[in-house]
Amino acid sequence: MKFIFKYSFLFFISFAFAQETSRHKVYLIGDAGEDTISGKALLLLKNELLANPNSSVVFLGDNIYPAGFHKNDQNSVLRLESQLYILKEYRGNAFMIPGNHDWDAQRRKGVFVLNDQQVYVEKYLKQTTIKNKDSITFSPSSGLPGPEAILLNNGLRLIIIDTQWFLHFHSKEYVGSVKQTKEKFQKELDSMLLRAKNDNEQVIIAAHHPIYSNGSHGKRKQPFRFLVNYTPFQIFGLMGINRLYAQDISNPRYKRMRKQFLSTINKYDNIIYVSGHDHNLQCFKENGNRFIVSGSGSKRSKLMKRKRFDSVFQDDKTTGFIKVEYEEKKYKSTTIYRVGEKEFILQDY
Repeated sequence: MKFIFKYSFLFFISFAFAQETSRHKVYLIGDAGEDTISGKALLLLKNELLANPNSSVVFLGDNIYPAGFHKNDQNSVLRLESQLYILKEYRGNAFMIPGNHDWDAQRRKGVFVLNDQQVYVEKYLKQTTIKNKDSITFSPSSGLPGPEAILLNNGLRLIIIDTQWFLHFHSKEYVGSVKQTKEKFQKELDSMLLRAKNDNEQVIIAAHHPIYSNGSHGKRKQPFRFLVNYTPFQIFGLMGINRLYAQDISNPRYKRMRKQFLSTINKYDNIIYVSGHDHNLQCFKENGNRFIVSGSGSKRSKLMKRKRFDSVFQDDKTTGFIKVEYEEKKYKSTTIYRVGEKEFILQDY
């Protein structure tokens, strides 16, 4: 009898462990760099992370407003640490990726400001309990666009890209030339996605800029945009107008980037593309893949009254973040967390 009880107990423990390790939760929060102390969304996220160590969290860019990391600016340091602080006792994976504001708000010294942030983040996270503190934490590294791939769990792969690299007007890092770097990026992304598909893996592509958005960056903003982009009024580019409008989906440079990404993503059906940039929460489903905007980590911005893209879910009422959960190499659910609201689980998404 003791023999049967002993091995039944061991079987139960091993089964429960296998079930737990086959599950993985990925928390997505973007544009969390506004506050000098952890705001309500970050504190809500902290509680979730501590309660769920078998998980990962991705900070989706714009980690420091208004213009990235400047070590001699105390507010800049505090805004970054308000996010890093919640990871001190976390035991899952943590990743921080760049947004346009992390590139010195798209200005000339962007790549240098970005590299300073990488150094600070990596040094800080080495003093925490996160699982990946001795490997990749700030990604893509060295001011390059990526893609960088990380296996989060059995059957779940994270691919990180820096979309601002494609939109940046000023000097940036490259391999060979800017054109060669773009070509190399596209080939590597396609290769990573093909391998993941062949290995029966689910994929999360994490970036700052969205593919679909009904937020302010999704507006067409005509006719002034037409004057700036397609007429001799290009002279306004000298005043920084181009730099600002490149952050909107309708901008020619953004449209080229988006078209290039979709030409690769649409070949597969096992992908969730996650982003920030617009300060709200949005979910889309197109061509068998899912697209998420989770950019209300510390700020809110209005959604368009008239949708440009068909969304499954959208909210601009409060700050928050999104969780994507996987089980046994399959997508399971998407959960929306909004400060002051009950969590909302999307059905049939």
